[in-house]
Amino acid sequence: MQLLNSLTRILFSQLFRIPFVFRMALFLYEHRKKTNIGLAEYSYWFKDFPKNPFDIFQEIREFTGIICDIRNGLQLINRLYAQQDTIPPFLVCFKLYEEGKALKNYFISKQHKGLPLSEKDERLLFTFLSDCPNYTLSNMLSWTRPDEGFKIRKERILKCIKGVKGRLLEIGCSTAPWFEDFIRNEAISLYIGSDISHFALRIGKISKDTGKSEFLQCHAEKLPFKNGSFEIAIASEIMEHLKNPEDLCNETFRILKEDGIFIVSVPMHVVDQHNITDALDFGDFTHNPSFPNLQQLKDLFLATHFIIEDVIIDPYYIFKLRKRDGVNY
Repeated sequence: MQLLNSLTRILFSQLFRIPFVFRMALFLYEHRKKTNIGLAEYSYWFKDFPKNPFDIFQEIREFTGIICDIRNGLQLINRLYAQQDTIPPFLVCFKLYEEGKALKNYFISKQHKGLPLSEKDERLLFTFLSDCPNYTLSNMLSWTRPDEGFKIRKERILKCIKGVKGRLLEIGCSTAPWFEDFIRNEAISLYIGSDISHFALRIGKISKDTGKSEFLQCHAEKLPFKNGSFEIAIASEIMEHLKNPEDLCNETFRILKEDGIFIVSVPMHVVDQHNITDALDFGDFTHNPSFPNLQQLKDLFLATHFIIEDVIIDPYYIFKLRKRDGVNY
């Protein structure tokens, strides 16, 4: 049975076009860990489906998620291996991934119970995001197959910075999926991507590193740059993850040059519905449950001395802010 399960895993790997070396590595890992994720274990789906279709459907959905996670994990390792990057080794990567799954389940449990995160929990969440590959892997597929909302957000942000010359800082860049779009703009003299995820930055540096780019691990609420270092700063889908979003605004104001542009995008449901969709398990457990509403968000930008030049809506709020002396509205 164990052999059948392992062979099944290899079959799925083949379907997803994973190189042979990783199919074999996955086989050895399966055998060593004595795990059971093969189809044989789930054969009762078809027999029991007429009795309790809802529960069976839920298990099928969970199993599909496991397969997607495996694929994303192997894509990451394949990319690292192709660049002869030895950090992290294959089994270490999966060890960290398993630790990340346990942390993720812990945070989701607290979210569903409506319990606030303690100071210790905050440190654990930082560890999860910075050291475990899970969050990066869960987003990689959506970035390689972007939905319509993703494309709209990118196009609008690119339009907001069109014609602005100088250095660009992308705060929370992850694997830098928009790097080519930014660097294609000849007005951008240097791209710097920052994130707290070691894994995400590793992938970004390997796949996107050029003479016009740098990648740096740091927290969005404490940016390690000198005053007035950038003409453009972008925080796309970052602010709703922060415990203290005002710290990001203050830090960005500090590191921007006079007349610099700050682009912020936030999902509309996070702002308008106070994360109700996250509470229903349709969203992201790393979101700040007490994130400001629209008026509070505008007040926050004004309080941190930005001018609000434009607000674009649906399906994201995209704010074009400017560092300049003047009258806000």
